[in-house]
Amino acid sequence: MQKTRLLAALTLATSIAGFFSTNVVAQQYAVVDTTNQPLSNEVCATCHGGAGQGNPVVGGPSLAGLEPWYLRKQLENFRAGIRGSEKDYIPGNEMQASVARLSDAEIDDLVETIAGWKVIENDHTIEGDLGNGQALYANCAACHGADGEGNEALGAPGLVGRNDWYMFRQIKLFKSGYRGVHPDDTAGRLMRPSTQSLKSDQDVNDVLVYINSLDR
Repeated sequence: MQKTRLLAALTLATSIAGFFSTNVVAQQYAVVDTTNQPLSNEVCATCHGGAGQGNPVVGGPSLAGLEPWYLRKQLENFRAGIRGSEKDYIPGNEMQASVARLSDAEIDDLVETIAGWKVIENDHTIEGDLGNGQALYANCAACHGADGEGNEALGAPGLVGRNDWYMFRQIKLFKSGYRGVHPDDTAGRLMRPSTQSLKSDQDVNDVLVYINSLDR
């Protein structure tokens, strides 16, 4: 009988503790208004950092300093499935999923927010032959400019100050056909043949070392 009363008392105490604990948690979350989070935090921060500084661990390049017109186009391409649809291209799949439900107005909001972020100087991580890279870059200059400044009319972004490790990966994707093959990717279809002049990973490294040298 005494054991029964003790068990009942313990059960009641546990129930009361659980009730108050649940209510405390509920009250904590009740005062957190997640709807007031900036859209950039919801969509970009996990992979690209809260200030657009990038995260090489997860493959998210820096966004701060990207031309607004280029950023908008890439967001639209991911949303439309023009970019990132290959089933085993995980970073592209994740990016596509992140923006799939964004409206045009929300994309405009993101672009405007990111345009206001302070540009952070990126570390140069690639080594190579500067002279060979300069010679190879002549093929890139036609669209991206002699100084890597980019050309909006051709859909070619600026290259100076971007993550060299990310550009390496994108060149490889163009070369392999993971980018630049969709019929609606006009700029990408121009880019893909240009990458074929880079015959090896060393050529890619060399041209990126030269692009890094323009960042002065």
